[in-house]
Amino acid sequence: MTVRKTMAVIAGLALAGAIGLGGCTGGNGPGAAATQAITDAANHAPATISVWVFNKLPTEVDAIQASMDRLRATYPWLTINLVTAKDDTAFAQAVTAGNPPDVFVTASPTNVAKFCFNGTVIDMNRLIQSAGLDMAATFPDFVLPYTQYQGQQCALPLLTDAYALYYNKAMFAAAGITDPPKTLSDLTADIKRLTIRDANGTITQWGMTPPRDDYGQTDSLFAGGQTGAQFYDANGKATMATDPTWAELLTWQKDLLDWYGQDQVQSFVATYSSHTDDAQNPFVTGVSAMEFDGEWHIGEVDANAPDLDYGVAPMAVPDSRATVYGAGNLAGTVVMIPAGSKQQDVAFLAVQQLTTDTEFLTSFASAMSNVPTTFASLSTWEGAADPKWKTFIDMANDPNSYWKSLTPAGQEDVDTWNKFIQQWEVGQVPDLPTGLSQIAANIDDLNQQAVS
Repeated sequence: MTVRKTMAVIAGLALAGAIGLGGCTGGNGPGAAATQAITDAANHAPATISVWVFNKLPTEVDAIQASMDRLRATYPWLTINLVTAKDDTAFAQAVTAGNPPDVFVTASPTNVAKFCFNGTVIDMNRLIQSAGLDMAATFPDFVLPYTQYQGQQCALPLLTDAYALYYNKAMFAAAGITDPPKTLSDLTADIKRLTIRDANGTITQWGMTPPRDDYGQTDSLFAGGQTGAQFYDANGKATMATDPTWAELLTWQKDLLDWYGQDQVQSFVATYSSHTDDAQNPFVTGVSAMEFDGEWHIGEVDANAPDLDYGVAPMAVPDSRATVYGAGNLAGTVVMIPAGSKQQDVAFLAVQQLTTDTEFLTSFASAMSNVPTTFASLSTWEGAADPKWKTFIDMANDPNSYWKSLTPAGQEDVDTWNKFIQQWEVGQVPDLPTGLSQIAANIDDLNQQAVS
């Protein structure tokens, strides 16, 4: 499950070249979508569409195939070819070649605004209206920001991703810690109480997996609601130089890495970076007492360490933003219709099935170890009764939770920010305020270039 997140990041790095051109639309631009949803589906002419998904794990693919099979059973005229293991780069390449699928399901909304702005995907608003799909009554508010761009509904939400702090209850008890930390200073104190070193100073038990940007999901620490800082201000400008919270967060990170010892941190990352989602994960094996990760990690931990007694809490927030504790980083899987699809109304029928069918969403959420994204699925999903899942559901409903605003630069703004953090955390940024000013200017330049 974490593999899909890692692959999404890798795909994002390659994607810049694949969709760097101003208009890889396959012939249509925004607003060129079909204007009318299918209203008489019982008497439709035979049609075949292709649905590309990023998923490849058997349980995930089986859940999607079952949903498509139910749609086929309801409308025998419809044939759906499901193609798995397709990322944003493969999708962009197919669009550029003039051979896109009819529906694309991606692991992350990172490139929704980019695809929307350059006409790669359609605005579904007219189809939504003609189909009578009540967005406000169907989807919670928290899933809409990462599916829209400047009033265009360029994607629909499928499942929700959020990030939180996993903690080992036995280790907490042994260290005399009764509650998970709420601020970064609390977190630092707990980490130091939980970290154990041998006579040579080598760490044998880590208080928390090192918060280094290139390890696991740690990059999500620096761009979501738990930072207490918005990535962009009301004018769309990057805030790294104007909001002191960023310096507070990065100073905490660097101080902790230095306290651990940069050589030991490097050894940790080298040892465990390939084990973020398997039985050798450091939290699963007891090497680390705490870990920052996504909600899908519940499924991984339960599968690999069914007897592990652990809890899940919101991530600690900067001390200056203590009042936003409980907020988190929210994103999710999304579904889009390429502008180059010749059967956009038929494609929308499949998109409706994927994004609003309660039976599918609840089974898919369980298979993916994710949170479903409609009011109906949330009310019937079996995971909602689990206290661990409640942490993520509460986070999703927290008004301070967010994922950074979408821009036509797509993945590039996140990549630029992450590269800066990676330089900072190993001591390659001598002056943090100057560095933050420069990186904010670089991100603003990226966004300007993307719309020029």
